[in-house]
Amino acid sequence: MITFDAYNKFQPITFNSCKMKTFLSILFLIISISAFSQRNRAYVDSDHGNFHLRNGKVFFQKTYSSPVSFEALEKKLASYNSPGAGFQVKKISESEMNGVLINYNLNWNYKEMKTRKIEDFLKNPVNATYEIKKEGSAYQVTVNNIWFMDTKNPKNKSHNTLESIVSGKDGVVFTKNKKDLEALEMIDDNFQWIFQMQGSTKDTRF
Repeated sequence: MITFDAYNKFQPITFNSCKMKTFLSILFLIISISAFSQRNRAYVDSDHGNFHLRNGKVFFQKTYSSPVSFEALEKKLASYNSPGAGFQVKKISESEMNGVLINYNLNWNYKEMKTRKIEDFLKNPVNATYEIKKEGSAYQVTVNNIWFMDTKNPKNKSHNTLESIVSGKDGVVFTKNKKDLEALEMIDDNFQWIFQMQGSTKDTRF
């Protein structure tokens, strides 16, 4: 049988145990909030214009608030083609169109670009996949798997992926390098212009 004195001896242990549990609960809560904040911050840093960095992959995505005819868009994309380079449509349905971009030289000839320094890698042909979805009076363009050909070393199968150029720490955020971010903005401008239907004009380079 436990006496009153013996019971009193156990009280501090029970009290300290409760305090410890409370302390650990608060500590766990603080760590959880901090981890969530860091993770949320990473996703904020992973958006730059119409480019996004998710799970180590960089992609362009823009929604146009206007209707689109896939037939007209396919015709526009084909107008950019040159021998061995350009846009190839792989599949078209009522609501989706997808294809590939092969050895395409981005356009640096329009007036907004003539006063800006073009990074060397941007002068190389770009390759990518694209997907276009339409719904009602809007359509969304997504460009994935973007890489630039290594013209100095054509046998280099890894080439220059956009991730290797603009990814920052651990590949989960964009770099803070101003030149690389400016290059990303210039690619953004090109892609926006390429897939825009209303008010767009034919690329006169070809």
